Amino acid sequence: MDYDIVLREEEPAPITEASTDEQKKKFEKWEKANRMALLIMKKSVAESVRGAIPSGDKAKAFLEAVREKFKESDKAEATNLMHAFSNLKYDERKGVRVHILKLIEIASKLNGLAVPVPEPLLVYQALHSLPPKFAQLQVAYNTQKGAWDLNELISICSQEEERLKQEKVENVNLVHSGHGKKNGASSSSKFPNAAKPSGTVAKSTHLSHKGSHNFKSAKNKNFKCFFCKKPNHMKKDCEKYKKWLAKKGIHKEEVTN
Repeated sequence: MDYDIVLREEEPAPITEASTDEQKKKFEKWEKANRMALLIMKKSVAESVRGAIPSGDKAKAFLEAVREKFKESDKAEATNLMHAFSNLKYDERKGVRVHILKLIEIASKLNGLAVPVPEPLLVYQALHSLPPKFAQLQVAYNTQKGAWDLNELISICSQEEERLKQEKVENVNLVHSGHGKKNGASSSSKFPNAAKPSGTVAKSTHLSHKGSHNFKSAKNKNFKCFFCKKPNHMKKDCEKYKKWLAKKGIHKEEVTN
């Protein structure tokens, strides 16, 4: 049943003895729609609001009373809309298309309040409300002779947004690729024999033993004798130490034991 007929059509004249069947049917239909619409409205609003509305039996009067409770002056509404129009920020998650459409919506409401927003001003505000990454687009618009309409603005800004997203993805991939190469080179320097074929294992092992021997030789050369404090030999091989032991009558085997 179309309950909104109580909002679209005036209440029919009350039924009298002279009313026709068609008039009676129309009145009954309107009365039923009015009762159902009023019930739905009261169930839809908060209890605090419902309690502040004068009691009545007409759905249209109830709706008008609710509107009056939330009525805002045109000046206050225009002020709020102008503030929103001037300070709307670009939301990267929603995208530039939604951003511009929101500005168009605000401008449309301002036009309805006798605060006209010309299309060139709307285009200008939309461009200059975008973040610095759209600066190239802003410069392009300012330097050209012609002006964009709203459809061109949405299309061009959307294309630029997609280009910036693609550029960001490419930069991220490039950084990851650079880290991968660096880590690969580092791994090769740490494990030089890891990727060598099996034919080089013996050679590698030989070089390893040779390197170990050279390391030990170099290490021994760095020792100092604890007795005479001279380098390149150990205490057990020191001639002065041996003479000192002999002078004291101590055999080297006794010291070892």
